[in-house]
Amino acid sequence: MSASKKMGRLAVTVVAVAAAAFMNSCGGSKTGPKSAPPAATGGFITVSTPASELEEIQRTLEDKGIPCGIGIGESSDEMVAKNVSTDEARTAVAKSLDVQVQRMSESYAQNVGNEAKKIWEEAVRQITDQHIKGSRVYKSVLQQNPENGHFKYYSLIVLDPSILKQAVLEAASRQEEFELRVKKDDMMAKMDANIAEYNAKYKK
Repeated sequence: MSASKKMGRLAVTVVAVAAAAFMNSCGGSKTGPKSAPPAATGGFITVSTPASELEEIQRTLEDKGIPCGIGIGESSDEMVAKNVSTDEARTAVAKSLDVQVQRMSESYAQNVGNEAKKIWEEAVRQITDQHIKGSRVYKSVLQQNPENGHFKYYSLIVLDPSILKQAVLEAASRQEEFELRVKKDDMMAKMDANIAEYNAKYKK
């Protein structure tokens, strides 16, 4: 091969290499997609508090038909924090009881008139009201903030389901239609099972 031909081929090779380098620098010959920017760090993290443990107990109790409620109180005075917490928990028990009564009404009194149901439900609430006010704390947790000295009190109050059973029976005796038509045996069997569960695991 002549020297002139060798020089020509060398020049072509140099030009091709230069062109490839230029294309790479401009992004024209990249074979893969651009890499994504790293994910942002920070944000929310999972926090476990004393309420988390109490809520787990609450779910188990309510699944068993046992009325209960959680309250949280915070104050610079320990007793104030406790009183706020227990008052809030009793309010939650009343709401839990309402749910239980409503479920029983829907499950066992389908053939009872709406007015009779309302009278029965209201009677149950009135009978159990005083028991809720006098109910005691089943489990509590007290915390103190070392920076400001404030107290935070978590409480779980559980209502003895035998109180609910007595209220149900007494309210039914006041309402003839409910007393005659409700599926009483099935309802009592369910409530007796709830009472047995409470006595075995939660009664103090």
